Amino acid sequence: MELIMARTGITKDDVKDARQRLMDEGQAVTLDLLRIELGNTGSRSTIQRWLRELENDDSTLLHDELLLTETIKTTVLQLARRLQEEALAQVTQAEAMHKAAHANWEQLADNLRTQIQDLTAQTDDLQRKLSSSEDSNKKLQEARQQDALTMAELSGENAHLKSLLATKDQHISSLEDKHQHARQALEHYRASVQTQRELDVQRHEHQIQQVQADLRVAQQTVMVKQQEASTLQAQVQQLTATLQHVETTSAHLKEQLVSLQTERRQLERQLEHRDTLYVELQKAFDAKCHDVQQLQAHVSDVKTQETIWLQEKAALTATLATQQQLWQQFSRSPAAPAS
Repeated sequence: MELIMARTGITKDDVKDARQRLMDEGQAVTLDLLRIELGNTGSRSTIQRWLRELENDDSTLLHDELLLTETIKTTVLQLARRLQEEALAQVTQAEAMHKAAHANWEQLADNLRTQIQDLTAQTDDLQRKLSSSEDSNKKLQEARQQDALTMAELSGENAHLKSLLATKDQHISSLEDKHQHARQALEHYRASVQTQRELDVQRHEHQIQQVQADLRVAQQTVMVKQQEASTLQAQVQQLTATLQHVETTSAHLKEQLVSLQTERRQLERQLEHRDTLYVELQKAFDAKCHDVQQLQAHVSDVKTQETIWLQEKAALTATLATQQQLWQQFSRSPAAPAS
């Protein structure tokens, strides 16, 4: 048969020599091992095509009807070819499924890590804002307490002034009976004291009004800060719920990952079972080949014995013919004279 060159330069004789070397070393003849034996050259389709032609060439040795029937030969060849194709297809499918599952898991894990990092940063920022708001609220409460202390002090001073004023009125009243000649001076003094008292009272009332206005502003600021704190607290609760949802989703994805890993291990066990079955079938095929070789050797021995028997038969036939000729000659010769 004329050899046709493949696109990578691998010929049928190259594949045949590589296969023979693998068989001599006791290794299984697979596409990967053949390609390694050929120096990692040639495509898998070209090597597989040459390998099928070699298997077809080998199958011509089984055409002797005295050794195997045509049905057994066809069954053995189809079984070997089908096992090889199914094993290659299952290995390729398992590798593709494993790669796809691994890539999907990596993508999901990266997305979850990014979401968790973003939520953690948002939570930290809200915690800082909440801490700052609490500090501001604490300062406002301290200022309010200080204002309350100031108002208490002012009220005490006002009461003290009123007490002094009452004492002075009583003293003036007692002096009017004793000092009639000083009444005008006393009335002038009382008028001046009254004027001063009104001025003091107005000044104190103005201070009280100013403090009350400042207190109202502080109370409004405290209310605004409390509303902001409530809003921040609600945002924190919402983010906490979101984080819990993300954690739940992450747990669910982990369960899916465990399920995928379990399926992967099952596929690997199935692949190992198929490999074991292929090895057993290969052993059975080798045993059949060995039996065929033994039958061929037995047939050769029978043919040799048949040749020897034919030779002996020919010799015996020649001997018998010679004896018959001698007998005929002896029969035609005259009888011996009686004594």
